[in-house]
Amino acid sequence: MAKKNNIGLGLAALAVGAGAVAAVTKGHKAEVKKEERKAAEEAERIAREQAEKAAALQAEKELMASLIFCEAGNQPYEGQVAVGAVVLNRVKSSVYPNSVSEVIYQSGQFSPAMSGWLDRVRANAGYSESALQAAEDALNGSNPVGDCLYFSTGGYGMQIGDHFFH
Repeated sequence: MAKKNNIGLGLAALAVGAGAVAAVTKGHKAEVKKEERKAAEEAERIAREQAEKAAALQAEKELMASLIFCEAGNQPYEGQVAVGAVVLNRVKSSVYPNSVSEVIYQSGQFSPAMSGWLDRVRANAGYSESALQAAEDALNGSNPVGDCLYFSTGGYGMQIGDHFFH
């Protein structure tokens, strides 16, 4: 009879052990699912941030292309890039605002922004492919005018097309 009890106790211990393993396995699966959910949420957040950043960069490029079209659309390509470089030089300067949009729309700086022409070009994506490429090149570091912060159609400075950069 004692042998039967030992066998019964052994089987009971085995059943309890199996239950404990099942509980641990179930807990582990829940933890794994929780980690997988966290990883998926993090990947989604990163993808959303990258999409937002890409959209902001595209909007900045299109704004710059619109200004380049308005200010230098009839100028040689190098002059178009130069206008973009002037905007970026101003962004880098402590004298001007810190963003492309703020520099372009700063009161008294660019007449197309003040007259509404720039916004009409933007609304209709009315810039040229050349202006869009010039904006992209300027944003990627192309700068034919050094640290010039200004351009005009008369006066002094480095001349590219009809504009003088100083």
